[in-house]
Order: sequence, then structure tokens, then C-alpha cells
Amino acid sequence: MHERPLAALTLIALLPRLVAAFFSGGYFAHDDHFLIIEAAGSWVDGYDYNYWLPWNQGENPRPSGHSFFYVGLHYLLFSGLKAVGIADPKVLMVVVRLVHALWSLVVVRVGYRIALRLSDRDIAWRTGLFLAIFYFMPFLAVRNLVEVACIPFLMLGAWQLVRNTDRPTLRDVVVAGIWIGMAVNVRFQTLFFAAGPGLALLFQRRWAPAFAYGAGVALPLAVVQGGIDSFLWGRPFAELTEYVLYNMANTTTYGVLPWYNYLLLLAGMLLPPLSLAVLFGFFRRPAPLLLWLPLFLFLAIHSYFPNKQERFLLPMVPLFFVVGYTAWERWRLASAWWQQRPGLWRGSMRFVHGLNAVVLVVLCFSYSKRSRVEALYALRDQPPTRGILVEDSAEGEAPMPPLFYLGKWDIAVIPWTGSPGTLAETLGKWEGAGKPDVVLFIGEKELEARMARAEAELGPLRVVGRAEPGILDRTVHWLNPVNRNETIVIARTESAS
Repeated sequence: MHERPLAALTLIALLPRLVAAFFSGGYFAHDDHFLIIEAAGSWVDGYDYNYWLPWNQGENPRPSGHSFFYVGLHYLLFSGLKAVGIADPKVLMVVVRLVHALWSLVVVRVGYRIALRLSDRDIAWRTGLFLAIFYFMPFLAVRNLVEVACIPFLMLGAWQLVRNTDRPTLRDVVVAGIWIGMAVNVRFQTLFFAAGPGLALLFQRRWAPAFAYGAGVALPLAVVQGGIDSFLWGRPFAELTEYVLYNMANTTTYGVLPWYNYLLLLAGMLLPPLSLAVLFGFFRRPAPLLLWLPLFLFLAIHSYFPNKQERFLLPMVPLFFVVGYTAWERWRLASAWWQQRPGLWRGSMRFVHGLNAVVLVVLCFSYSKRSRVEALYALRDQPPTRGILVEDSAEGEAPMPPLFYLGKWDIAVIPWTGSPGTLAETLGKWEGAGKPDVVLFIGEKELEARMARAEAELGPLRVVGRAEPGILDRTVHWLNPVNRNETIVIARTESAS
């Protein structure tokens, strides 16, 4: 009975995700590349880019506080692809994005089923349609953010909790716990979400389901996290323990924002006035409690924690939308005030859909961090690179070069931002690696003076390429100049040319 709308929603969702997989290259943030792709790519080539593996850390190895499950899946994928002769980094990343695009379809299909359980077919269709084509969904779906990759697991767990109305069976809660436990394996912070269903069952005095759910969550954690960490570190949950200790010691390291910051983020991200309706629907009443409480806990704990990076909230956004939107629609359709003003909501939705369509198209074709990717990829066609000087004395924030696109790991990467000390002193610290033969000038501000300073230490330089930023990088920089929007000028020493 429900297969036709599900099939239609799947096709609608698939199209923008396929477009993003092929045309939305690069990476969105530091973590979705350097903590996943760079690590896995280096392991396949016999290196350890981040020095996460204990046998590469010297006498006193220490866990880094990262789950090896998700990055390990990329290692297996890259290993398989390279075994059949697929080694070009851009091709590898198209495959990665295609896999993520297909995985994200779970969110749309399961979101529709949850909405259908909470409302009716019309509301469920509209809910699924938003999940399919919301402007940020396809773009983020093909990125390597653990905050996004864990979402299908959370949605599958949520569906198990409500598929038999508000009283799941023992089998339902065990399966729900397993799915949600898998989400924790990908993103540790979803533990806050995982606690919610168990607490809800305890509030309902359903003791057996509560303990069965807890056992379900514990099972994949014990097998996956416990197994991997026992193999690497000789003890279970070593990485999870380090993750907790690190975050407790660095609560304010990455900035402090007010408690209501995530509410503002939801109000903007879900596009007003729709976002305000979703917030109203969610906070109007705590129902269904098995879904509402884990979402509320996740939001409340993250709002309390001083460090509030926007991506931290992403795991809860699709389910939050489903719960809030279905509650709003049921209330609106029962409201005499809204029934007397049908044109007001229709006009609001036309505005939301129009704005969403414009941004959706832009993001599906957006090449994020384009200049950094293209600069390193261009070096593949150059003579072998011995070392790279990342020269950013203009703005003083030398970015890390994505060596995955170069395909070479055993090189010195020397950042220089103009201080402390002189360029000669900085290069002197790397004498054992030899002087770099490639200079990446970040930005064109005072370029001649910067090139002259580099030539004084490295000898004559020849410009061999330029990498320009993409439309998304330029737009984000225009909206907030704090975001980098750099042209990268590639130069080589005459001896290397």
C-alpha cells in the first residue's frame, strides 16, 4: 500500500544526490577529510597520516579519541578499489560519494514511514518530500562527516521504536538498540540520543523493554568498539575513553556560544517560517515520548556544553524535523484559525520551496575547498614532490594540504605564517627532510614580496599553476569573511622544474 509513495520519494531523493556525488567535489570541513579520507588513504598506501596507530607512536602510544569503525570502512573500500586498479583520488571520491548517496536514502524512506505512523499519508508524503529535497540534505549526504553518516542508523532505530505504535515489543527495542548502538560506533556523541529511549521506557515503568533496549545498544558497542580497541590497544573502549577525557578537558577550547545557539541554528537551517512551525510542533508536547525524549536530551546536552560547532547538531536534524513537522501539521489542520486562512500557509510554503530550490541547485553543483584540492591534484602531473612549503604569511592561517589528492605521504609539509621567527628559522627546523621544492602561496595578497622572501631561502621559483576557489567558497566568504576564499599559486624551485 505504501510502496508507490516510497518508490517515488526514493527516486526524487536519488536525483539530487547523484548530481552532488558527481559534481559536488572537495570536502566541507576539516574533519570530513582529514579525519576520514586522509587517514584511510594513507593506511592503504602503507603510511599513517595522523599517527593514530599505536605502533607508529613511539614508546608511549596513546589513543587519539576517534572511532576506527567509520574510517576503517573507508580503508576497506579504498583497498578494494585499488586492488582492481582504481587509484585516481578524484575517481575514488566519486565512488565514496555515490556510496554515501545511496546510504542516505535510508533517511528519506524511514522518515516517511515514521511520519506515516505519526500522522496520515498526506502529511507523511510532505515530510518525506522535504527529507528528499531539503537544500542541505544532498550536499551533506555525500560528505564524510560522521555526524551525517550516523543518521540512517538513528532513523532505523527510531522506526523500530514506533512501528508498533507507542508500545514496542521486546524484539523491537532490541533491534532499535542495535541500530542506535551502530550510530554510536560512527559518532560517539550520539550516546546522548541513545540514552533517551531507555529513560522513556523507564518512565513508563516498562522494565523488561528498558533493559532489553540497553542490551541492544551495548551489543554493537561491545563487538565493534570493544573488538577494534582490544585489537589495537589491548583494552576495550580505549578510544571512547580518550574521547570523553579530551572533551572534558577542552570544553571551551574551540569557542563558547550561548545556550540558545542551536535553537537559532534550527530556526535558520530549516528555513523560516517552516522552521518556526517545526520548533512549535516539537515543543508543543513531548510525543511520542520514545522519539521526543532522545531528541530533547541530545539538544539539551549539546546546548549546555560550551563548545557548540554547528555540525554537532546534524545527527538529530532529520528526525527532529519529522517529529516537529508532523506535530505541527496535525495541529494546524485541526486549528480553526489556520483553516480560516488557508492562503497564508500556502504562501509561506511557496516561499520556502522557492528559496529551497535555488539553494539546492547551487549546493548540488558546489565544489567545496576547490582550490586546495586542485592545487594538490595538479602536482600529480608535475615532477615528484620532495616537500611542500605552505606559505600563508598574508593571513597567518596556513591550511593543511590534502595529500590524498597528491597520492604521496612521505614528504615534509612546512606551514609558514610569518611568525614566529623568520622563514629561514622555520626551514631550519626541517633540515633533516631537506628543503621543500614546492611552495603553495595561499592568496595573492603581497604575492611578489612573499615570493621574493621564499626565493631568498629556496632559490629561484617558477609559477607552474593556479587553483581558484569554487562558487561555494566565494559565497561563504562573502557571507562571512572569516571563512577562507583563497586562490592558491603553485610554484616550484628551478632545480625541481
